[in-house]
Amino acid sequence: MDALLLLAEMCTPQPMRPHWSPKAGAKGSDLPYAQLVEADERTHGAAARPVVIPEMIVMDNGKVFAGRAFMDACAQQGISVRPASYNSPTHKAIIERTFGSTKSLFSQFLTGYTGKDLHHRGKNVASERLWRVDQLNDFLQQWIAVGWQQRPHEELRNPFLPSMPPRTPNQMFAAHVASSGYVPVRLSAEDRLRLLPTAWVKVTEKGIRLNNRSYDSRAVSPYRNTPSGWPGKGQRWPVRYHPHQPEKVWLQDHRNGTWAEADFVYQRLIGDEWTDHVWDQATAAHLDKGGSTRDEAAIARVVRSLLERAGRGPSRTATPQPAPVDRGMTVGPQPTEDPYRNIPAPDYQRIASLPSMDVDLRQLCLPPARFPRPDGLSQPGVGGQTGDARGPQPGI
Repeated sequence: MDALLLLAEMCTPQPMRPHWSPKAGAKGSDLPYAQLVEADERTHGAAARPVVIPEMIVMDNGKVFAGRAFMDACAQQGISVRPASYNSPTHKAIIERTFGSTKSLFSQFLTGYTGKDLHHRGKNVASERLWRVDQLNDFLQQWIAVGWQQRPHEELRNPFLPSMPPRTPNQMFAAHVASSGYVPVRLSAEDRLRLLPTAWVKVTEKGIRLNNRSYDSRAVSPYRNTPSGWPGKGQRWPVRYHPHQPEKVWLQDHRNGTWAEADFVYQRLIGDEWTDHVWDQATAAHLDKGGSTRDEAAIARVVRSLLERAGRGPSRTATPQPAPVDRGMTVGPQPTEDPYRNIPAPDYQRIASLPSMDVDLRQLCLPPARFPRPDGLSQPGVGGQTGDARGPQPGI
């Protein structure tokens, strides 16, 4: 599903966020801002990240890309897909090099980063500054607009004037727009539904049964126990679903080009947004207590309790109990010693707000009390606390 969302995001300009640096905006950057706004009004006030619709995608053979849903979405957008050979990183060397540049130019300045995976994680991370996942993603999107798209790349040069200095990705995009023009791609609500995964299900008197859940509405009444007209499908109809927003599903009627929306019948018991992952967790907890997968109402109540517990967050008074770690089969005469057994649990009170990209990346890991503000004064940390005093990290 994340790959499908990426395809939809590629067709949409990146909006600026209120706390971002003005340097991240498309206006005033190397992008042909006036020309883009004239062709696509969505570009007004957008970030300095151009919209590029690929003609071909070279992918590895991971399941997230080789699945039917991703192939169907690429065909829907007229994008051809070429798989790379197995165990051949050189077939997509540009992507592998981009990963390395992201690590050296962005990831290394984040607190706790000491290598390429979890096995290289530092041992004193619990005492260092923490970031939420949404903060990391927000910071990454801002860095792409400022630190990547507006940074000269050694490989981006004018083939007719090799003596010229290297260009930035935005400068190269502006050159291509000047020669080839720019045609915006707008996805309608129906286009976005067509990008979602498809399940072929039968509409019964109880509605649509999908992923251990029941969906129903008046809109799907004409399709109950009726043939769909698709060759070889019988009474099964194509139903689009969103794993990150499973409150609704959409039945596609190809005969008249309409969509019938159906709601989860026990959504009122949950009353909040949830995902397939939360439902699976609630189903497992319900089965551990001797319940049945057919008892949707009981599972919906467990989903509600999980969301409420997640909203409260960890307890500030009770001592957290470490979860048992399943490290698989032990090889050798002695069990493998856990190198992190004496590391204290992270202090969630130390989670700080995200700084602006006006701050030098070398100061990213400074404690909150030492973060400079635009007016030149120091910015206090959350709750008056300060982080570690390691000083600035090495520069880019």
